Amino acid sequence: MGADDDYRLKLAAFLATQPVAKGVTTEQVLTARTRDELGITSLNMIVVMLNYLKDHTDGSVALRPEWVPRMVDVDGIVAVLREIDASKVAQPQ
Repeated sequence: MGADDDYRLKLAAFLATQPVAKGVTTEQVLTARTRDELGITSLNMIVVMLNYLKDHTDGSVALRPEWVPRMVDVDGIVAVLREIDASKVAQPQ
């Protein structure tokens, strides 16, 4: 299992906590190529990311406009999660 799979599992775990992603399974996240295959609209994906930022960065990282077009496919979503986590680590404590 590689780093991308680890982040797909992280995405699946977080989606399981989100009402807008109700019914999305870990298996779907691991195999889907696009956000549409997960049944998540672009607006709902933004809501999910805002919730992720709130829960994982305590507001120290803001949603970046350049992330939005990357959230069309699952690999892009995973890359955004990785960036958020890296930004959080880079923040002064």
